[in-house]
Order: sequence, then structure tokens, then C-alpha cells
Amino acid sequence: MKNIFKFLTVLTLSLFLFQGCTKSDSRFNDIPTDGWIEFQGPGLTTITVVTEQLLLPLDVNVNIYENGLNVSYEIQPVQGDFNQILTTGNSTFIDPINNFRQGAVELNFQGVADLDEIIVFDVVLTAVDELGVSIGVDENSLTTYRISTPCPLDTAAIEGNYSVAEVFTSGVNEGLSLAGAFGQSYQVTLQLNPNDPTQTEFILGNAPGFNQYFVAGDIATLDTCGGTVTYPVALNLGNFSDMAVTSATYTEDAPVTFQADGTLGNFGPYQFILTKIE
Repeated sequence: MKNIFKFLTVLTLSLFLFQGCTKSDSRFNDIPTDGWIEFQGPGLTTITVVTEQLLLPLDVNVNIYENGLNVSYEIQPVQGDFNQILTTGNSTFIDPINNFRQGAVELNFQGVADLDEIIVFDVVLTAVDELGVSIGVDENSLTTYRISTPCPLDTAAIEGNYSVAEVFTSGVNEGLSLAGAFGQSYQVTLQLNPNDPTQTEFILGNAPGFNQYFVAGDIATLDTCGGTVTYPVALNLGNFSDMAVTSATYTEDAPVTFQADGTLGNFGPYQFILTKIE
């Protein structure tokens, strides 16, 4: 079964950051109940679903709103049917109690992990229920966020046993391998991390009867849309030295392979290729 992973690519959106009025507009100087509302953010506007709830913080540039503010928004389809996964309304209320110029659009999801397609939609701020409060202040205002589910991953295709081809690729040790130098034999395992809700983390291990290549329990994290892999910074290999990985990719098509290039300690450029044993 294919599973969609859930990984946040742009912002940590569960936190509110008090920004206050970061822009100025003379139209709103004299009337403290006037102003504008937009999304918080540095201008990057694509977010990938991370959990069953996603909060898109709002920047409320209104000094006084004693009765609160109702902000309306639309969900506009881009790719696929968002109704499969999105359970949410079309407005949010900004509470006046603290008056810290903060609010959020709350999106709730279900069934994202069971998708076998990518769904994309836009969240567009449309109106505020108070005269004098606008959506955005100028053409640079952030009033739309694009939401996407990530690329699917066949986790069953990734899990399993892998052969190891490893070699120093250049320098004084070019052509040498750890297996050859130490008279060892390597075969490794990749198992889905059961504690990872994103279903992109795989636990590295060593097959029974073979020498240690990975430190058992280390994690490889897959970027399923980019085809890249993130390994621990201190990726110890062969119980010998740490590899500084500079490039790491994987292919999901059979035979599944993982390739990493970098430098092994002070011993020179090094590469390993894992090939799944069918």
C-alpha cells in the first residue's frame, strides 16, 4: 500500500510570533479600529501537510478590535479533490481578549496518509466583517497560501535487506574498500520507523551474520518528492569512521538503490551504494 508522508517544508506554523504592525499606511493612522489583515510569513507560500491540523498564522494590523474580527477565506482547488482530506470551515474568529494582533486559519485533515495522489489547493483570505479593515494593504501582502500533500511513497518497496558496494572514489585510497581492508562482509537492513507519523524515516541495521556497517538504530529520512536522503551528521560506517555525506539519493524503481557520496573521516572521498535484495 502506498502512503503519503506528511512533512512541513516551509514554516513552523504551530507557533504564533508577535510581529505587530510591520508595515505602515497613512490611511490607518487616524482611526485605530481600521487596518488590514494578512498571513504571517517571509513570502514563501507553499506548505506541505504535516499533521492532522495546520495553523496558518495571521498578521492583524489593527490596533483596536473590541468585538473581535471575523475573517473569511476560500479554499480554491488546484489539483485533485481537496474534499477527500479537508474538514474545515470558511472563516476564523480573532478574539479581542488579548488584543495581541494575532489569529490563525485552522485547517483540519483526515486520511492524508492513505492517499495515492497529490492534492493541491489554495487558501485565500477574502474579507473581514468590519468596515475599515481590509485584506492586505498592498500588492506585496501575503493573502494566499498554497497547500499540497506530498509525493506518495511505497514503504513496502523500501523495507528489506540490501547488499553494500562501498569504495574510496579518489585520493590515495582510491579503489580500496572497508570490506577489503578489514576482511569483512556487509549486508544491511532498512525498516520503517514505527514511531514516525510521516512514514519517511527508515531505521538502519545490519543483517544477521554480517559485520557492522551502520550503527544500528540510525535513521535515514527520505524526501519522496526530491528523491534525496538525509543521514545522521555523524554517520559511522564499518565501526571505523564517520562519513560526511555531500550527496545522497535513492530510486524507488526495482531494484531499489541508495547511493551516498562524501568523505570518510580523513581518509578521502568515499561512496556507498545499497541495492535491495529481492
